[in-house]
Amino acid sequence: MINIIIVDDQEIVREGLKMVLSLHEGIEVIGEASNGKELMNILTQKTPDVILTDIRMPVMNGIEATKQVKEKYPDIKIIILTTFDDDEYIFRGLKNGADGYILKDSNSKEIIESIKTACEGTVLLNPKVALKVVHALNSMNKNGTFDNKEVKKENLLHLLTPRELEVTKYILQGKSNKVIGEQLYVTEGTIKNYVSRILEKLELNSRTELVIYLQKNTLI
Repeated sequence: MINIIIVDDQEIVREGLKMVLSLHEGIEVIGEASNGKELMNILTQKTPDVILTDIRMPVMNGIEATKQVKEKYPDIKIIILTTFDDDEYIFRGLKNGADGYILKDSNSKEIIESIKTACEGTVLLNPKVALKVVHALNSMNKNGTFDNKEVKKENLLHLLTPRELEVTKYILQGKSNKVIGEQLYVTEGTIKNYVSRILEKLELNSRTELVIYLQKNTLI
């Protein structure tokens, strides 16, 4: 059973998501909150597998909530679910550790798929969202802030070994560590070690950032 907490300041959105999720076996909504502060209070009593959260909310928005959740409960998966069309906010949500980003107008199949994919430790990004994140990365300057001048991040893929490049190929295809291990005839733990080394070499912080980076640098 995958336990879910929904965070959105609009009750009608929460009710709609609960209705969609209730139609699928193996998924249960165990809580809901109208902002990040309420979410943090709930987490002291309940531990979900996945959090679906909006970005713009009063008291504590989804960006700050994502950061705090990941600091205290790193194993909880967070999917940002919103209609907010802003490159910088999309990027900052993922930068704070979010495990995926889909649009509120996604159909039920896409929402369920994103939840299951996040639980498998892989990343699912709507193609439109991925393009926005790449744009945000290009717009970030050396101080970590955004401006109108595009600054291209150095391509560091040449630092990877042939084996590490092979792993990144499977990651870009959305394969989980377990599946990659089966394809390469090694253990899941070995793949986790490869991923850690890849992130270190590419100066990235998460698998989500890695997928975005690979989508931008299409040399493999």
